[in-house]
Amino acid sequence: MIRYLVNEMKRYLTLVSDASEEEISELKAWVDAGNSPYSNPWYITDERGDELPFIHARREIFSLADDID
Repeated sequence: MIRYLVNEMKRYLTLVSDASEEEISELKAWVDAGNSPYSNPWYITDERGDELPFIHARREIFSLADDID
């Protein structure tokens, strides 16, 4: 299963070519824990209710945090 998830992560990273080293590191930890790169620990969804992929959701969290500050 982990091999499949790692392959999914590699595929996902080709779509997020501007991912930072920090984002990639956090994504790897998420996937190594047995999670899909197309899910996120915050359960953030798009306007249709579909769960956002990890890096997209992480960016949304940081954007929301910046808006609060």
